[in-house]
Amino acid sequence: MIRAMRLASVFLLVLLCGSAAAHAQSPDPPAPRVTLDIALPPPPDHRLSGLGPPGRLAVGADGSIYVASSSFQPSPDGILPARSAHIELLAYTREGTQKYRTLLPVQAGVGPSGFNAESLGVVAFPSGEAAVFLSSSNTRVALPQDDRSVTTLYRLDANGKVQSAASVLPAAADVAGAFYRTRFYLPTADNGLLVGGGYGPDPFNWWIGKFDTAGQRTWQAGPGPAYPEDVYGLAVKPDGSVSAIIQEVGQMSGLSRWTVARFAADGTPQGRSPFNTLGTSFVLLPGFWVSAIDVFQTANAPALVRLDEQGKVLGRAPWPFDQTRRLIADGDGVAAVVCAAAGPLCFVVCASVDGNTRWQSPPGSFTDIARTPDGQIVAVSWSADMLSANLVRFANP
Repeated sequence: MIRAMRLASVFLLVLLCGSAAAHAQSPDPPAPRVTLDIALPPPPDHRLSGLGPPGRLAVGADGSIYVASSSFQPSPDGILPARSAHIELLAYTREGTQKYRTLLPVQAGVGPSGFNAESLGVVAFPSGEAAVFLSSSNTRVALPQDDRSVTTLYRLDANGKVQSAASVLPAAADVAGAFYRTRFYLPTADNGLLVGGGYGPDPFNWWIGKFDTAGQRTWQAGPGPAYPEDVYGLAVKPDGSVSAIIQEVGQMSGLSRWTVARFAADGTPQGRSPFNTLGTSFVLLPGFWVSAIDVFQTANAPALVRLDEQGKVLGRAPWPFDQTRRLIADGDGVAAVVCAAAGPLCFVVCASVDGNTRWQSPPGSFTDIARTPDGQIVAVSWSADMLSANLVRFANP
């Protein structure tokens, strides 16, 4: 009798533990619905180039999608400058119909991979206008020619007609071979453009610049004191002020330090707050920044960390992805391009700030993501050989 009761107790305990383990084990996240999938074809006899950091994708207030495209026709040996090169802005309606395809009048030098677009960013304005920021690393070809610039800001009207092509002056004097490598391109309330990233001959100093509707720089912060530095997060707040995550190197100490930097709408510094949390990608949500910490940056598991603008850590959550290459706001959560440490496969995911994945796309090679007004996520998806690309839009399952 006693033996039977013991066996029954053990059996019940096994059932309870098994049930708890099954409850703790989270199922695979669902796949999103694909609501758009169209090819981004290069011009005839040209090859697409994905060189450079992200920023080539933007979504307008009406759901229109804008893609800045770089392509080139290789030289026979692949070493000499390309036979020809193009920078285009492609615009699509929310249904995927092409609105226009505009070839930009680029006057930078041509290298083996075309214009070597180290910075190629697009911004869509509420009016339907768009802007493209291009900086080329072909400085040896471009600089000696007075009528050429390695960096240009283009403004296009709602029909895709180029309204202006303003040369962007160097961020600092007497820096030979310098160019911009930027990753953030944000519209401002006065129809201007905020750009953030790095400036220098590679490696880079951190830099932020604000441009008006004529393409003229109205203020800048940086370049930083040393290198390598970068801007890892940039946001325009509802009141027009600017918040940024800056990684800076002390000129004397050579030590890296991270700060939340704040600026008024006119660029006036509003203070800095140091913090110790690292990260590869940051995004500002209402009330706090979110940082994604990669597996390479910590002895612990990857994590999502929330911190306020004074640098205080508000919370930390497990993040089941080795690398986060792009992080944007998605309502009260985030959308991201995440990758495995040991392989080339990446995914687009949507998640809450506590690390729970809402959906996860099939594997692929993704370089840019943007959110539509109705909450869908648009991505630029590349083939395995990086020679062709598609525009894909995901929606909640």
